[in-house]
Amino acid sequence: MSFFVAILSILLWAAPAVAAEEEHAASIGELTFPFINFLIFLYLIKRFALPLVKDYFRGRHAAIADAVREADEARERAAALVRDYKNRLAKLNQEIQAIREALRADGEREKNKLLTEAGEFAGRIKTDADFLADQETRLARQLLRREIVGAARATAEKLIQDNLTAADQKRIVSEFLSEFGAAR
Repeated sequence: MSFFVAILSILLWAAPAVAAEEEHAASIGELTFPFINFLIFLYLIKRFALPLVKDYFRGRHAAIADAVREADEARERAAALVRDYKNRLAKLNQEIQAIREALRADGEREKNKLLTEAGEFAGRIKTDADFLADQETRLARQLLRREIVGAARATAEKLIQDNLTAADQKRIVSEFLSEFGAAR
């Protein structure tokens, strides 16, 4: 209310000064009604518009404060990400070197494993080849023996037929029977 009193006193004090400058002095009615109208206007503004304006600016202030706080948090997160990526970039050469060393070690292990497996496989192949060669040799010896025995038999039969007489045959049969009887 002191605001209205201050305005009223200013207007009442200024009215005679304005009237003195003009030729025609304003009547109290010409000053009072516009003044009352002005006071009503100020009251309506204070009563209805000012709370809305205050609420709007409080809400706007809170929204701006929230936006600033969120922006600060986002800036901090971004700064943390930048630091993290800078650290990772700084360590990138070390990681690349470690990966290369791990791949080399894996390659060497795989190479040694393959060489070992190849050696074992070659040993098995050699063992199998030796076994097959031995079997083939035995088979060839058996076939050769059969051929030799067959040839010897044919030769012996021919010699016996050519050289054996009937008396020789009787003598061989009697010797065989006597040996057979003694063995029993």
